[in-house]
Amino acid sequence: MKKIKMFMGAVLCMNLLTLSGCDRIVQSAVVEEKDQTEQKKEEKKETVQKTVAEQVQAPETYQTTIQADLRSADREDKETPMNFTLTADAPVKVPDVDAICLKKVKRMAISEEEQNKIKDTFGKGQSMQEEKNENEQAGTYTVDGLTYRYSYTQSEQVSDVEELGFQIAKFSFDDCGDMTLASSEKKEREERFQNYIKAGSGKVSEKEAKEKVSGLVSGDWEIFESSSKALTEGSTTLEKDDFIFERMIDGVPVNYVRETSLPVNEQALEWENEDGTLHEGQSEGWENEVLTMDFCSGTLQSFLHRNPIEATNASDERLFLLPFDEVKDIFEKTITLQVMTEDKYRLLSVDGGSHYRYPSIDAQSAEITITKVQLGYMCMPDSEGSDTEAVLIPVWDFYGTWTSKEPEYEYGNGEDGPVIGDVTMDNAGVPLLTIDAQDGSVIQRIQAGWAASMGSKDIK
Repeated sequence: MKKIKMFMGAVLCMNLLTLSGCDRIVQSAVVEEKDQTEQKKEEKKETVQKTVAEQVQAPETYQTTIQADLRSADREDKETPMNFTLTADAPVKVPDVDAICLKKVKRMAISEEEQNKIKDTFGKGQSMQEEKNENEQAGTYTVDGLTYRYSYTQSEQVSDVEELGFQIAKFSFDDCGDMTLASSEKKEREERFQNYIKAGSGKVSEKEAKEKVSGLVSGDWEIFESSSKALTEGSTTLEKDDFIFERMIDGVPVNYVRETSLPVNEQALEWENEDGTLHEGQSEGWENEVLTMDFCSGTLQSFLHRNPIEATNASDERLFLLPFDEVKDIFEKTITLQVMTEDKYRLLSVDGGSHYRYPSIDAQSAEITITKVQLGYMCMPDSEGSDTEAVLIPVWDFYGTWTSKEPEYEYGNGEDGPVIGDVTMDNAGVPLLTIDAQDGSVIQRIQAGWAASMGSKDIK
């Protein structure tokens, strides 16, 4: 995980990018850190007694519309520009606290108390049928006619994944349509739906979900995202409620980031050296804490807690934070240029890759929508390559979605292979851009992951 500060001069910008249709986009890609001049020091003194909300002076809603025809020397069709649209009518979330301070954070084990609470709460006093697993405590529970699997994976080293889960066995089948299931799976799914009805108590509200989590997991938690959708089996329709939580530290959220979208390098998979020795791949960056709960008709489907953290003060000094207007300007100057100039971070449509953060540079059109802007903490390793200790720094995360219309590249034998067209990224927890709240530098936080999905159609 690293900061990428963009220092592109006006000449380079003119060569790579010509914008038309929107004078509000600045013609320079320069994003500079703020000089610590005497004037800035005086501003720090003046704002030191202000609350965070007073420092950043953010509106309740971030609203903007930017339209532009984007051209680049790297596009295959240099004559035809990309039709680009950025829209925002998004809530701006600012912690209601007097100050944000620098924090230290370290990975910690899931306590025995939490493990027992999970078993007692969701197992409802039933005995567990244990499984034999070398690196995992695991077993099954039968509760209200439903089969759950409990698992606890304890990290052997501080850097390993620590994970506690309690979920319906094969619960992923609940989200599948009839066409994707074998007859035996359809029957199992139908029986499970009937048991959901018997055991459930209807829709689970955000308040109820927060109360349940507060009784199970230590620390303060808020809901980052919640969603509901209908699940149908024959004539039975049930409501599924999903909740993603983010940890609060002294009233400030540790901004949630979808874990599978975090940076990986070319050695993230197994690799083999010259003498044929296989090596396990290593991911870059910090393994984020995850806490999620899903319910169906009021009955638990799944609970997951991974990689808990413990925070302490690194300093009691309140941090200087840039006004939101400056942060917003940096975002608007940078997001368009990132679509057009950072090849290694964008969608690779020509080889079927579907897990990069932006449309391809050859997209015919791209529409980006900002859905939420949030000021919170980000885990930054405190030494090069550290995955056991970090510091929490304040950042602005601009969460959103995007859709692009891509060139229709043929796959397979060119006769009956799929053709890639529209591409959509609409997952929660994927910030399109992260900006350091103290100096305005751009942080490459999301580099790769399973964030995007591609529509395809058969060649006629």
